[in-house]
Amino acid sequence: MFWISNRACRWLGVCEKTQQCVQLEREGKAQHQECLTDKYKLLKSKERADTSDQANKIPTYVLDYAPLVYLHSGEKFWPCDITEHLKHVTPHLNYTPMAAASTGLNLTNLDKLNEYTNGRFVYLTSDDNVEERPDWLEGEKNIPDDPQELSNKAADYHNTQQPLGARHAAEIRGGHSDAPAVLVVVNKGHGIVDAFWFFFYSYNLGNLVFNVRFGNHIGDWEHTLVRFINGKPKYVFVSEHYFGEAYTYNAVEKLGKRPVIYSAVGTHAMYATPGAHPYVLPLGLLHDQTDRGPLWDPTLNSLTYRYDHAADSLLAANITPKAPTEWFYFNGHWGDKFYPMDDTRQYQFAGQYHYVNGPLGPRFKHLGRKKLCQGRTSDPCVVHNWLPPVQHTRVADGMGEGEDWNEDERDPLMNAR
Repeated sequence: MFWISNRACRWLGVCEKTQQCVQLEREGKAQHQECLTDKYKLLKSKERADTSDQANKIPTYVLDYAPLVYLHSGEKFWPCDITEHLKHVTPHLNYTPMAAASTGLNLTNLDKLNEYTNGRFVYLTSDDNVEERPDWLEGEKNIPDDPQELSNKAADYHNTQQPLGARHAAEIRGGHSDAPAVLVVVNKGHGIVDAFWFFFYSYNLGNLVFNVRFGNHIGDWEHTLVRFINGKPKYVFVSEHYFGEAYTYNAVEKLGKRPVIYSAVGTHAMYATPGAHPYVLPLGLLHDQTDRGPLWDPTLNSLTYRYDHAADSLLAANITPKAPTEWFYFNGHWGDKFYPMDDTRQYQFAGQYHYVNGPLGPRFKHLGRKKLCQGRTSDPCVVHNWLPPVQHTRVADGMGEGEDWNEDERDPLMNAR
């Protein structure tokens, strides 16, 4: 059906005829000659343009309820720009440099690396020794700025581990980072719209167990999902290593109406509360730590997209219409392959490695998921109506096994294009 204003109808004088032509098309009947007039063609052209505009439009409510992210006050590896990241890596087939393929590598041609083993064994390997901590790896220049001077009272309260009261919400705003976030909006139908916010870091510093560090890797993709139903925020998911936690929108902390998320120091795993977050091992031996460090507002700098998961089609959205899309289809890893045992940087203990593989990109984060949680469709997904106790221990796969998918889940998507 054509939605035409009364003014346009009066100007074109073809409203009734347009409806007749539309009905004839729906019934599969041959078009009357009148339906091939220039005026009717103009209307059809206008409808196609309107449909295209809607296809790449970011709904206002997605930005209204975008998450705010507290980075840790002691963070050493800050958000990074994926464009900058590509300037400091060389693609490798496992451990073999692909010198010819590295020339002019950027976001508009990254998918060309899929021509080699379908990208499966391609690793974007650091040109520098990461243990020397080059500036691009740390991303210090991308620390979110402080958007305003807080009063002493608000600042003191801001640095505590207590929930933020409503009286302080209006005083605290998120800052701008030079590292763009990535927004991918997916319409699931039936009024369900998922807004995935991705955050990239060039380095993941693993956690310590008995003063031994496991799970370092180059390249790190984290995400938060806000699920809307009929334009209203209903659920929030935060990624944590292999797993994550799902909440009702009403359960999570908010500044104004925007969900507040916490990024763990080093690992950048995302949580709904500040404090210590044990996982995998008992007695808190392995845990993430979050607090209220710099507050990041990803809406101030982001690449925005609409994604049709059924067609595996990504469109640059209206907010950033020139945002490149080719990088999204890169099937390989955004960091080094785990270092072999004859590399002095590598060690192993109880089956866990100091350095593990770099991660796959956002396309491999189950964007078409029906349930709220990431992971296999057979995995349970518990949606919390309240914030869990701080010492609640999450159980998942090993602490130093990287973020690789199982082949049965990864291969169909890799072979889709």
